Amino acid sequence: MIEWKEQRIARTYRPGEGQEAKHSILSETLLRLIREEPLRDRTVLDVGCGNGRLTFALAEEAGRIIGIDWSDQVIEQAAQRARAACFDHITFICCDAERIDYGELGPIDLVVAHLCMSDEMLRRAAAVLAPGGCIAFSTLHKDQWKESGRSSRFAYGEHDAEAALTAAGFDPIYLGVERETLSFAAAADALAYLEASDLVGKWTADSRWEGFRAYLERGGRSLTVRARVTVKGRRR
Repeated sequence: MIEWKEQRIARTYRPGEGQEAKHSILSETLLRLIREEPLRDRTVLDVGCGNGRLTFALAEEAGRIIGIDWSDQVIEQAAQRARAACFDHITFICCDAERIDYGELGPIDLVVAHLCMSDEMLRRAAAVLAPGGCIAFSTLHKDQWKESGRSSRFAYGEHDAEAALTAAGFDPIYLGVERETLSFAAAADALAYLEASDLVGKWTADSRWEGFRAYLERGGRSLTVRARVTVKGRRR
């Protein structure tokens, strides 16, 4: 039977508070779900690993870890860090996680991901895992920054995530949703909050900034600063 959990946090913005990049913080729930599995002498595939935030969190526990990401810049940064730490059991590879055959990477016992998942990645994970093999990931919920009028293509609703997991060939074990919403007394406070963050450039490039300003002009005074869906499934 699947375990469902939901957590909601609502708080008020304090003037002068900066963006804490809550969207990028590792989920403690995800780490717990991964660590429930036997990691010693096992090979873990970290899909969409970025600079290795999740990879390095598991570095002392897993037998071998392979991190893949499409950005050669972040892969090189992660590889340099692994070499500096003498983590010879960690390999970083630049590739498209939605195109590569995970089987080309060798036997994989567990697939994990932090803020990166898609139906195609789920299918490829299912293809490489033996029956009983596990996938665990935490990705953006569709409510993340919903006030901007756009959601990430890597975002899922809770029911979407369960359906995609099942369709790919996994039996869902755990599904949890975490939401944190920040309220602002005035539009100026909301703009000040975002201007102090690392998101303005990204939002300007993908039209989120324009959408959020329009939301504020309509009287909106909140922002979903963190919304995630965390999932664990076992290969049928």
